[in-house]
Amino acid sequence: MSLRIFLHSLRQVFGNLGGALQVSGVLMLVQFGVLLAFGQSMMMDEDTMRQMMMQGQMPWGRFVLVALVSTLLWLWIVVGWHRYILLNEQPKLVPTFRADRMLGYFGKSILIGLILLPLGFVLGFVGGGVASGLVHGSGGNLFPALIVMALLVYVPLATVGTRLATMLPGAALEPGVPVFSGWEATRGATVTILGVVALSAIFTVILDFIGARLFSSPGSVPALIYELVMQWVVAMVGASILTTLYGHYVEKRPLV
Repeated sequence: MSLRIFLHSLRQVFGNLGGALQVSGVLMLVQFGVLLAFGQSMMMDEDTMRQMMMQGQMPWGRFVLVALVSTLLWLWIVVGWHRYILLNEQPKLVPTFRADRMLGYFGKSILIGLILLPLGFVLGFVGGGVASGLVHGSGGNLFPALIVMALLVYVPLATVGTRLATMLPGAALEPGVPVFSGWEATRGATVTILGVVALSAIFTVILDFIGARLFSSPGSVPALIYELVMQWVVAMVGASILTTLYGHYVEKRPLV
């Protein structure tokens, strides 16, 4: 079932590439322009970043600007995409700018994040303790610790978060959707959603690995282009997973 949901979400994007680009193309080009304008000056290795922070020269204003623009564009795209798939709402040049639905979507996302915060602290404390012991026991080898952190922290947190976030496509359609409605709708589907989370993580890691192998300079224009395309793919597939979960578990649509 997990694989069916994940493949269904991939088909929503790549089997309907024209529609996906129609919803997101222009807005992603705007984001690309912002990255070109500010991205190269913000891309730096860890040592450079540490030195700039110590010298008080970090471009925090640019970081904030890029974050705000990216968040606004993403909300615009994801609300438009949910409505395109679930309501067949066709965009023109860009999706209709629905400030109320975008704010509702953002507010519910923040609320879900706050709900997850205590669980994240507990899992992080337990996972961090186990990972620290593994690092000391393996002579400084970080790989086992990273695996443990993924299994003990990321996977359960992302699974709970995905169950809660199943309601978010509903927030893109109408106001007043209860924040726990997705949790209730996916009761009994935890293992399935855990599998979807794992497949999504593997998919993202593969894309990251390809980018790291292809581009040695993260601030170069080709690297920025790849980063933008990768972010688009991951974001659209992620939004499609939520759309699929909402359609199947909340609206009771069959998976085709």
